[in-house]
Amino acid sequence: MDDNDDFIIFSGNITNIRKDVDKKYIWFDIGKMGSYTDKDGKVKSSPSYFSAKIDRCYEDKINIKLNDKVSVKGTPKGYVDKKGYRQNYIHVTEFNGISINQSIVDIFGTDTDGTPLWNGKRCESIPPTKEEQEELDQLLKNF
Repeated sequence: MDDNDDFIIFSGNITNIRKDVDKKYIWFDIGKMGSYTDKDGKVKSSPSYFSAKIDRCYEDKINIKLNDKVSVKGTPKGYVDKKGYRQNYIHVTEFNGISINQSIVDIFGTDTDGTPLWNGKRCESIPPTKEEQEELDQLLKNF
């Protein structure tokens, strides 16, 4: 994203996830309760919602679950739907602090045998050496 591009930051809970809109993106809605004071001075609740889209390649890399609290940053976009109504959404460039502009597959990958990778390194358990196990036993002895 260029420094000259507009962006929006929005936090709330995921209220809806749509994976059947198109083949390239996952669409989801983020909602939160706001409030305002009406002309009579009464405070009223006012929910606000934003739709967002994220490339499907991130589906297994970023956990997008219903009701989760999230914060997204992205480029505001819009289109006119089949009924002639303007639809606005956020094209996500950051999800919960994870930059979508960088190749997330490089951070959260999968090796050829299915073992998860983190920054190119395999995430698998390695049994402790005899010395490490003895040290751990000593530390846990008091408990």
